[in-house]
Amino acid sequence: MYEATVVNMDLLLQQQERLRREFDREPFKYIVIDNFLREDAAQSIFSEFPSVNRDWVDARGLHTQNKWTCPVVDKGVAAKFVLEVNSPEFLSFLESITGVPQILKDPTLLGAGYHQTTAGGFLNVHVDFNKHHDDLGLDRRLNMIVYFNKRWNEANGGYLELWDMGEKKRLENISPVFNRCVIFETNEVSFHGHPVPVNVDQGESRKSLSIYYYSRGRSDILPVAPHNTIYVNTESWRGIPKIVVNGVKHAFRKLRQRP
Repeated sequence: MYEATVVNMDLLLQQQERLRREFDREPFKYIVIDNFLREDAAQSIFSEFPSVNRDWVDARGLHTQNKWTCPVVDKGVAAKFVLEVNSPEFLSFLESITGVPQILKDPTLLGAGYHQTTAGGFLNVHVDFNKHHDDLGLDRRLNMIVYFNKRWNEANGGYLELWDMGEKKRLENISPVFNRCVIFETNEVSFHGHPVPVNVDQGESRKSLSIYYYSRGRSDILPVAPHNTIYVNTESWRGIPKIVVNGVKHAFRKLRQRP
């Protein structure tokens, strides 16, 4: 295995067989890995984490609030992280624990890269877009999210929820704590999100780095036409006013943006 300076490959290789076993779940596959990065590297990324500015993508919408993304990760230890997790050696490791063959990286980090959700922000439960927008022959196969939030607890909200929508049951409620990684397959039933609004002081945020992986074609599910993100309401009657209020905010935001 290559010499990794950011990813904690010694730990991952020690746990490789266990990770492979634990990843194999129903109705979709996922795993949670703590201490994913070397401690000094994780601390450096946290310290270097950029503030939201005009270069960030405004990802607010009907089902999202106060969410921002930036696909440009070209500085500091975070840039080294992107190089490592897109290296042939790491892709081979991913294939070994996930069973996904011939994993392909996305140099453009479409929808990926830096993510931040500020006070009051949320992301309703959803399945992701299933094809790369620039090449519809590429199927989205895996999400990898690494969190950079210290002293985070349930009162802060923003826990990553994984859902079995066939059974209308929440599978996991994962705290986005510092140096925790979540890897899960993306398909038509991999419902996930953080619908509980983030509760932090102004100027603070829920921080993560995301990497999405692809393959050219797939045989594990029946063919599906290209689609964008598909949202669901997992909060019953409580989710309806949240969506309505956010819809009004989104409509006014769109009106203000008109030339």
